[in-house]
Amino acid sequence: MTSYRKRICVAGVSNRAVWMYMVPILNEYHNYAQLVGMLDSDKSRMSSFNRSHKLDIPMYSPDQFNTMVKKEKPDVVIVACRDCDHDEYVVKSLAHDLDVICEKPLTISEDKCAHIAEAAAKSKGKVIVTFNYRYTPHATRIRELIQEGRIGRIVSVDLNWYLDTYHGSSYFQRWNRQRECSGGLSVHKSCHHFDLVRWWIDQHPIEVFAYSALNFYGQKGVHNPLSAKEIGDGRTCPTCDKRTICKYYMRYQRSELRGQEGLNMMQKIDDHIDHSQLYEGYSARQCIFDPQINIEDTYSAVIKYDGGAFLNYSLNASMPYEGFRLGINGTEGRIEIKELHGDSRRFPFPAENYQPTITYIPMFGGREVIDVINIGGGHGGGDPLLLDDLFIGPDTMSKVKRMADLSDGIEAVLTGVAIYKSAQQGKPISIKSPCSGVCNDTIPLVHQVSAIGPLRHYKPKLGTLNA
Repeated sequence: MTSYRKRICVAGVSNRAVWMYMVPILNEYHNYAQLVGMLDSDKSRMSSFNRSHKLDIPMYSPDQFNTMVKKEKPDVVIVACRDCDHDEYVVKSLAHDLDVICEKPLTISEDKCAHIAEAAAKSKGKVIVTFNYRYTPHATRIRELIQEGRIGRIVSVDLNWYLDTYHGSSYFQRWNRQRECSGGLSVHKSCHHFDLVRWWIDQHPIEVFAYSALNFYGQKGVHNPLSAKEIGDGRTCPTCDKRTICKYYMRYQRSELRGQEGLNMMQKIDDHIDHSQLYEGYSARQCIFDPQINIEDTYSAVIKYDGGAFLNYSLNASMPYEGFRLGINGTEGRIEIKELHGDSRRFPFPAENYQPTITYIPMFGGREVIDVINIGGGHGGGDPLLLDDLFIGPDTMSKVKRMADLSDGIEAVLTGVAIYKSAQQGKPISIKSPCSGVCNDTIPLVHQVSAIGPLRHYKPKLGTLNA
């Protein structure tokens, strides 16, 4: 263990920032890192964090970023604000030669990707994008099997991802529901999935053809209980007089009708909800049938990769249950997995003891069922393993490289943007190689002398999308 604790500032005191990074830094990783500053446009968020943890961490407004860096002298900036603002704080951090931990997605557009890549080429700082799903035991084992050559060269992938009516609707209650803030679910949510596929098969996307639709949310949502006069009047779930006939509210959130007991129940269902945290002028429970919603809830796409593989992909954001189905086909066999996500109370069937397994089927042999141990933790057991890599250093026992760099982050964003463009234009969209060679080697945030060499920097090739 190093005697030096990394000094960390946080840009965007979101629920994700609090529960994914700030609280763990205060607890499990206090020997390796320390919070020295936080920045947010909502002072009440920062005050709430300080108050609830009995701290006095310096607070800064967005226009005080340079002041924060000068006074607090951080080594690392964690960026966890709205997706559309990521690029601002990533670029400013790189201008100060600071390392950056950026929540996925890296940003929301190709122009913003180019802006970040240009800043990275001039900086001594390093960008890490937190694709935590790589760290789940099942995702890691799939990568290992492919890396071992068990199914040969990958020729096609089938990935169908389902968000249930609880989780899926949450994106349409928050700022994510506006494309100018999140880039849409093809960027905000699907970037996870595109990164996984690219990482699994070790091929890069070169062309996309896609369809998209808004079927369940927005003013024309199929289950909308509101009248034309009521739509768009600024209502929220806790104050809505139609909530008892809203199918989305009544399926999971009616426990709120029981008062404090209901709030405690919701806290157990989703431990990322911080009911004690106050917000100024913002509700994370806005109506899912508002006309201001301008993103899609349903996608279907075919993606071509430079190694010859094809991905058949779909995302549905209003399903009876949550999880995914995956099939990876190679010249020597196939890998299959079905995984369920979420609290057991969110399933319309018994799933209390559900443990997914990987099925490996060689081309000319018998089926092998592979069990993988999940030691626990958020996002399928991936969060604690990611945080270990970030704050302690890479796992020397790992057979695969899991930490995602700037190139990975840009490539995932460009794939999501290409899906939106293709769906809008009704034609294939090509993706040029993004940011090739930038930050290829992962450097742990706690610099162990024996493990760290000089940082390498490259002139990036900026990613672009062409119709």
